[in-house]
Amino acid sequence: MEFPFYVCELTKEQKEIFLKHFVEKDNRFYFEGIWFRNQRKENQKVSGYIDETTKKRRYIQFYDAYEISKKDGKDYLIVKDSFIYVSNTFQKEEVIEYKLKVLDALEKSGFIKLEKNHYKKDDLEVELIEYDIHPKNKEGNVTFPENYSSLDVIIHTTNYLCKQENERMWKLSTKMFRQADKRENPIYITDLKELKKYLPAQIEMGCGPSITAGIPPLYKMHETYKVQNHDTGKFYFSKDDDLIVNIIKNTQKMYERFSYVPRVIIQSKPTKAYDTFAKLYHNGIFTGTVLNNNFDRLVRRYNIPEKILRIYDKESYLPKIEFSKEAKSLICIGTHADRRKVQCQARAAGKQIIFIDPEGFYSENGFEPYLIEGPKNEDIILKTTFEEAMKQFEKEFLKV
Repeated sequence: MEFPFYVCELTKEQKEIFLKHFVEKDNRFYFEGIWFRNQRKENQKVSGYIDETTKKRRYIQFYDAYEISKKDGKDYLIVKDSFIYVSNTFQKEEVIEYKLKVLDALEKSGFIKLEKNHYKKDDLEVELIEYDIHPKNKEGNVTFPENYSSLDVIIHTTNYLCKQENERMWKLSTKMFRQADKRENPIYITDLKELKKYLPAQIEMGCGPSITAGIPPLYKMHETYKVQNHDTGKFYFSKDDDLIVNIIKNTQKMYERFSYVPRVIIQSKPTKAYDTFAKLYHNGIFTGTVLNNNFDRLVRRYNIPEKILRIYDKESYLPKIEFSKEAKSLICIGTHADRRKVQCQARAAGKQIIFIDPEGFYSENGFEPYLIEGPKNEDIILKTTFEEAMKQFEKEFLKV
């Protein structure tokens, strides 16, 4: 496939949103995702870990560069460059089988062999790197069974190698292991008036508010990049992982999927609940920097300071949060599994933790319960949606 990849036409307003809120450097928006999946005793239910002979590892990273390009007098959002990296470590026979599937896809899809394990078609290159012992194992202080080996697969546009970004991914991999928090017995309330003594509050946002604005939940990207099955919770390893093969065989279709989230977040419009949220913020009900697990910049469009937690720190996976001195509490809206333990830091800073969340979501099967992962005994839960909560806040504190 030839690059740039044209994602969609942008209106004047959308172009301004992109340039004002998304562009970071080089007049580009760099969209990144990193996932670490290992077989460990602590995650055996989802990873399939049995004992020390089952220690599969799969790390995924993408780092795509988006720009605006003019064509036929119109502005388009484009993927200017793309970098996708998958590092696999598992049993040698599985690695061989995995590699053969990739090589077969490359041949059938017309990729030209430049040299051993290096292929190209149009502007897209595929590199395969094999290791008996991965050189990053020593940095991570990890060992694998003798019958294990590694295969790294890199798909990138020509001359877009992202070596520094990839090094950062490996550095982050040594600093983070995601374990589920233990759920205790939080306090449930039904009357929003009970929160008055905890105001003003700082805010942490999860997927809930963004979903109502038409932005897909983050687990959708887990399926796109074959990270984890949302229905079963299982990790994708070896034969279950067809990401690379699908990119090679169906490049156009896959880049339509990859670019879906950037397209939607740029085209999205804040809901009425966001309008109310902004009024509450500018009236002092909420204060400080909004800590956001989303990357849609909807909050930023109201001139509200925002820290996007999913933009990866260079030195640590868990950012150090500076909480507002005025805030008496941290209200967590629509956030379930806070991988950066923001709430833990807030408790240590003496803030009351409050969750606003319906503890469930609607699917084709109706309402499915989805409990907040790790609330503590002293935490408070108001079991409602972002939209309903903003209506109640507006009525109670803005005297509408």
